[in-house]
Amino acid sequence: MKNMFINTPLSFKGELLPREENCRICHEKKGIRIGIVDYWDIKTCNIILCEKCSHIQLDPMLTEEETNRGCYAYYIEESLRTGENEQFKNCLRNFRRGVVFGWMLKSRRISPRNILELGPGSGYFAAGLQFVIPTVQITVMDINKEVLDFNQEHHHFETIRSIPDILQTTYQDKFDLVIARDILEHVTDISKVIENVNACLKTGGLFHFITPNGYEDIWKHYLTFKLKSVSSELLINHVNYFDGKGLKDLLIQRGFRRVDYYTHTIKTTFRGQGRKETRKLMSPVSKKMKAALYTERKADDIKRIEFKKVEILKKWYIRPNAKWITWLYSLSHHFSVIRISPMRNIGHEIYGVFEKIK
Repeated sequence: MKNMFINTPLSFKGELLPREENCRICHEKKGIRIGIVDYWDIKTCNIILCEKCSHIQLDPMLTEEETNRGCYAYYIEESLRTGENEQFKNCLRNFRRGVVFGWMLKSRRISPRNILELGPGSGYFAAGLQFVIPTVQITVMDINKEVLDFNQEHHHFETIRSIPDILQTTYQDKFDLVIARDILEHVTDISKVIENVNACLKTGGLFHFITPNGYEDIWKHYLTFKLKSVSSELLINHVNYFDGKGLKDLLIQRGFRRVDYYTHTIKTTFRGQGRKETRKLMSPVSKKMKAALYTERKADDIKRIEFKKVEILKKWYIRPNAKWITWLYSLSHHFSVIRISPMRNIGHEIYGVFEKIK
């Protein structure tokens, strides 16, 4: 166990190159190439590590149109391979996580009135939070109309069809809490998104996010490039890979202070992710999968999942009149026992809660 933590943060080797686009955080014009990926058959990008701020991103970055095409293709591909039973379970898991988060807020006497969730997925995380704090008003933002329709139908949330990179002036200083779970790694301009989150929040409001530990998340692509000198396949648009210190510094520079900040789920670390140079951990070699094959030919193959919210939440432990039972059961499934400083770049998931102070 001790030896596993000696060589942190991780070190990547690669060629120092001029960038096609400057770093989206510090605007550095050069970087170390540590991989090449094909985003479907839409675009080929270098993976560049910034020597100055340690942020890793695609270069050139995906455009909004390219992102939308790939995201829709992935949405269809994922829907085709994920069965109804698994979708049902994922909704329930996210509800329990929302309950745990909501209870944490309640225990600290924090009662947000207006919440914005970016990229809500099924919306069941926010629904779990609302279960704990029933008076809260929830708005969700996504570019995918199907996602917004689902959230409106199941939860009656207000919806915004947009991306976090774009701020609508009507939402300035409106929210007490902004949630971005598994979304920051997808945005094309992370600095602009953090600025927009700050602008949407009231002073004293909270920003909660989870995002993959960038050093472990990028490892599979790094190995494919290093061991085979070829491009790897990128279907889901992870375009940012965060360094623990760099992400914290960015948030502080943009007017936030840390409340909670740690990494968890270290089983990936034990398996060698971010540590071992083995072909078993490589990302698949690119086949330049055709996005149009899914968006044009397979869209009609998606079967609409017909289940109702009351069916998902029909569990013995979900008790509106005894919410502590719901919380206790949820906590037993989703509490992170081991919490590590993100500065070590160890552990699969970075968990953050930051407060807007200016």
